[in-house]
Amino acid sequence: MRYYFLLLPTLFLLLLTSCADEETSIVENKEAIEIRTEKRVEASNKVLSTVPLPLEAAEIFKTEGVIYDKNYLNAVENVNSYTTSTQKALNFGIYGVDLSYATIFDQTQACMLYINCSKKLAEELGLTNVFDVATIERIENNIETKDSVLFIAEQSYRQADAYLKTTQQEELAALVLAGGWIEGLYLGTRQSAKDIDNSVIKQKINAQKQSLVELINLLESFKSDNIANLNNQLKQLDEIFIIKNQEDFINIANKVTKIRNQIIN
Repeated sequence: MRYYFLLLPTLFLLLLTSCADEETSIVENKEAIEIRTEKRVEASNKVLSTVPLPLEAAEIFKTEGVIYDKNYLNAVENVNSYTTSTQKALNFGIYGVDLSYATIFDQTQACMLYINCSKKLAEELGLTNVFDVATIERIENNIETKDSVLFIAEQSYRQADAYLKTTQQEELAALVLAGGWIEGLYLGTRQSAKDIDNSVIKQKINAQKQSLVELINLLESFKSDNIANLNNQLKQLDEIFIIKNQEDFINIANKVTKIRNQIIN
C-alpha cells in the first residue's frame, strides 16, 4: 500500500504537466487559427484589390463598345439545381456579379431576377439577414438609380461575407469570393478584343494575375476535397495567365469558360 503513496506525487506532477500541455496546446491552436484567419483575410483583400468596381467596369465596357447579352449570364432557373453548400456559395458569388452586370446595363427586370436568385441562395446558406424584405424594398424603390442598386447589393454581399467569417464559415466565404472572381473574369473575356494591344479589358485581365495567385493560396489553405478540383483548375489557368496576343486572350477565355461551366451546370 505504501507504494501507492509514493506514486501519488508523481501522478499529481504528471496531471499538472498534462493540464499545462493541454492549456499550451489550446493557446497554440488559438494563435494558429488567428494567424491563419489573418492570412486568409489578407489574401481575400488582395484578390479584391485588382477587381474593377461595378461602375468602373461599366465605364470600361462602354469604352470598349461591349453590349449587354443576357446569354452571358448564369440562367436564373439554374438556381433550383444547386443542392450542396459548395454549389450554393460559388453560385451566390456568380449571381452577385451577374446582378451587377445587369444593373450597369440598366436591365431593371433582369436585375430583380438576379436579386431573387441571390436572395434564395442567401436564405439556403443561412444568411437570413441578407436580401431580406427590407433590402428588396430598398432595391425596388431605387431600381431606376443604378448607383443606389449597386451600393445596396454590395452592402448585402459584404454583410454575407462578414457573417460567414464571424460564424467560422470561412470556406463558404472564400467560395463566394471565388465564384464572383471567376464570373467577373468570364464576363471580361466575352468580347472579341480585336484591338488586343490597346484593349483596356486586356490590361485589367492581366492585372488579375496576382489576384489569381492569392485566390489559389486562399482556397488551398482549407485543405478541403470540396474545392480541390476547383483549385486545380485555377492552377491550370494560372499557368497560361498572361495576355500578349489574341491567342493568349482566347486561351484564357476558353479556360475560364470551362471552369465557370463546371460551377453553374
